Amino acid sequence: MQIKFVLSTTSTAKKPSPRDWLNASAMGIFATRNKPKLSREAMLNSRPARNDTLKWEENDEGEVQIRVTRQDSWKIRLLSRMFYIPKERKITLDELGTQVWTLCDGKNTVGQMIETLSKKYQLNRKEAEVSLLNYLKTLGQKRFVGFLLEGGEKTRSSSGGGGGGEASGKKWKK
Repeated sequence: MQIKFVLSTTSTAKKPSPRDWLNASAMGIFATRNKPKLSREAMLNSRPARNDTLKWEENDEGEVQIRVTRQDSWKIRLLSRMFYIPKERKITLDELGTQVWTLCDGKNTVGQMIETLSKKYQLNRKEAEVSLLNYLKTLGQKRFVGFLLEGGEKTRSSSGGGGGGEASGKKWKK
């Protein structure tokens, strides 16, 4: 028995390729959230700030250790009984990650951070910009940092979440 997939009302319907099955937007089943688009200038003028709910400290080697506690929902508690899920996880940043983390204080703009890193590590501006923006994107997706945009616009991270302005549960300070 062969199944025909009708994508239009014409008689030239064809079976979708496996690529179409993987592409959720082609199927129209899963709604995708439109991520807010920032211009390059707006991103360079934004000020990253650490998530206040995270606990962090510097160890003896001068590296930052971020402590992430797991969520306490009934699903997580159930899974933690079936599989070992620790209550707290430590993430140790290297020298460059520590430098970026300390610069994410809500006062320095991304442009200022690029200048600082390019001078300290002898990088040209483009290399420092690409590396820093990728790293900040990763920190934003993990909700370790939030971004304060000029003009009072706020965003939680570069990965979406809307413009709630409360990456850490606290209002942003100007």
